[in-house]
Amino acid sequence: MNGTAKCRVSVIVPVYRVEKYLERCIRSLMKQTLAEIEILCVCEKEDPSYQTLLVYGTKDIRIHVIEKTNTGVSAARNAGMRAAQGEYIAFVDADDWLERHALELLYIMAERYGAQIIAYGLWPSKEPGRNGRWVFRCTPRRDVLYCGHGVEALFYEQGSRPFVINKFYQAEFLRKNSLFFEESLDIGEDQFFQFTTFGRAETICFLKERLYHYEIGRSDSAMSQCEREQNLQEKNFCLLQAIMEWRKKQKKSQCDEGYAWWILQDYAWVVNQKDPQVTAKRKEQICAIQAWLNELSPDGYVKKLPKDFQQICSRFLDYSGEAEIGIYLWLSYKEFDACVMRETDGLCQPVILPPKGSIWSRRVYEIVVFHEGSHLIMEVLVWLAKKYRDFFAGKKYDRTEAV
Repeated sequence: MNGTAKCRVSVIVPVYRVEKYLERCIRSLMKQTLAEIEILCVCEKEDPSYQTLLVYGTKDIRIHVIEKTNTGVSAARNAGMRAAQGEYIAFVDADDWLERHALELLYIMAERYGAQIIAYGLWPSKEPGRNGRWVFRCTPRRDVLYCGHGVEALFYEQGSRPFVINKFYQAEFLRKNSLFFEESLDIGEDQFFQFTTFGRAETICFLKERLYHYEIGRSDSAMSQCEREQNLQEKNFCLLQAIMEWRKKQKKSQCDEGYAWWILQDYAWVVNQKDPQVTAKRKEQICAIQAWLNELSPDGYVKKLPKDFQQICSRFLDYSGEAEIGIYLWLSYKEFDACVMRETDGLCQPVILPPKGSIWSRRVYEIVVFHEGSHLIMEVLVWLAKKYRDFFAGKKYDRTEAV
């Protein structure tokens, strides 16, 4: 950008060992239809991609390389936020990419509705497989605006959690509230950030259009490494612990029902394992959740949930140190979603998107011009997988992993 152009959006891209994917990501940002942006790439000097980024910077003055020793993605994002000059901030991981009209649409909608946060649609780069289809629950399913109900939006609107990559933030809102990422978390930092931001936001917009392409198949990602080390569930429990400790520090608690339902939805696995044996570590987790649920007093509102989730709640509340925890339950998340949707009645209003052409024609253009042609096939396979998941959702749908 030149010295007189106003920066509309700062795009923060943490870069670490992603040389295979980097070109795709940077090209998608350079080709955005909104020109008044800056692309802040945070990378350590020893990374193989560092020199590549410097070359990109000579070709496009909107690209800035922030040299920083790698201390995790949260620290990298914080460094980018401190350097950002834009009116709005977006986060893009270096192995993912944005549709070329994404930032323009998000900017228009943020200005039109005064949105401090916009959550928008994402799509996995390939069919994620049975154990990865939770990703479909992380994208908005309708175009709505919440005013003054940020905490309810966090718990009850699909797409609010857990990702930060499909969020668009008003920079002044983040600065005014001194909102940064918790650098002590290496898994779940996205979701923790949502808890700290949504509760303070006055206006939150949800757009169902898929603008973000999420690379789900990288074997050396932090999530994949955790899965290989078989400690993903443990790290997710540490996230829950951090959030509940943060909640206690707030001057007033909000939406106890939302917290309780979130725990029962995302942490049912603690008392719902195919192996009924309870280890000493699992006993500690059950007792901790038991104490948190007692603080939230779920007796009145948990009755609105499907019976299997009521049973999960009882397992937590009635636990007294048993060596085994009941039979494995096939939880009905479709019925749970219906309960959650009822809680949003009267809290939000529809939004109107700018006129647009054919979504599919734009998508084919994206695939052919900017990305690999094989992705078109994956788009169809992922679409079919989602339809299959929606059709067979319920007791036939197994989702035991934590998000």
